[in-house]
Amino acid sequence: MNGRGKANGAVGDQTFSKFLFNKDKGTCLGRTAKSWVQILAFYLVFYSLLIAFWIGCLAIFLSTLDDKVPRYYGKGTIIGVNPGVGYQPWLLDDPDSTLIRFNLQDKSSYQKYVDTLDKYLSKYSNLTATRECVGNESNAQLLMDGNGETENLAKDNIIESCRFELSEFTKAGCGKDTDYGFSEGKPCVILTLNRLIGWMPIDYARDSVPEIIKGRYKPNFITLKCDGTSDIDKEHLGDVKYIPEAGIDGKYYPYAVMPNYQQPFAMIKFNNLPRNKVVLVECRAYAQNVEIDITSKLGMVNFELMVENIEPEKSTEQSQ
Repeated sequence: MNGRGKANGAVGDQTFSKFLFNKDKGTCLGRTAKSWVQILAFYLVFYSLLIAFWIGCLAIFLSTLDDKVPRYYGKGTIIGVNPGVGYQPWLLDDPDSTLIRFNLQDKSSYQKYVDTLDKYLSKYSNLTATRECVGNESNAQLLMDGNGETENLAKDNIIESCRFELSEFTKAGCGKDTDYGFSEGKPCVILTLNRLIGWMPIDYARDSVPEIIKGRYKPNFITLKCDGTSDIDKEHLGDVKYIPEAGIDGKYYPYAVMPNYQQPFAMIKFNNLPRNKVVLVECRAYAQNVEIDITSKLGMVNFELMVENIEPEKSTEQSQ
């Protein structure tokens, strides 16, 4: 049995070695040199055509896109036509928290908010491709045709956006010199609208301005209103100062992809917040074409404020 087993093994080795290379038939792995050339040529042509077809399809798809305007935007799309409201300072290292909490007696407790605002506002020092818009000048003059259509959004024209000035906020006590009001216990919060290409505020008719903003509303502005979310919060919120008083100026709209678009905003200064209490704040944006919906949070934003006034705990090293 051992002899037959060795013989069978030898035959198997010879068969496999002949499959690898058969000198008599001139084959390698069962194919002649001509057969190998033919099959390699076939797959080379096949995969070359497949790659060319894929590149062609990708090129056709990319040719339908524009780097300045989304393929689908506006009503009936995911982007929609209703801008959301955002606020700063919003901490990237704690994105789920909407609580702005700091201690008047501990600068380190609000330094993170000051740094966040510094970083956010630093982009406004770049004046490249911007222009001073005075009087009736606006972004709309460069981007819209006579029928209100966004004629230049998809063109290669270099558009200089209206320059957004920060001096008004500094004069109102919401500048870097006062740590944006945090050092005084009067924090300043930035409110912005999400960028929607082609969106512009539509003015209310004179007799349809909401009562809640009637005293501050001006045409071509998005007026903002901040209040407590409950009766107790409204009582605790106290005096609120809006900078500018009318809200966000509409001359900075519509938004478009520009070399240096400067997004407009307004600041809300909370002048007399209670100490050591959490106040729930709700801010809403008002214009004829801004829909406010509590369920989906359209046209509004919520956050909490807490100003502490307690002596910070000393570290173990300091106490020793």
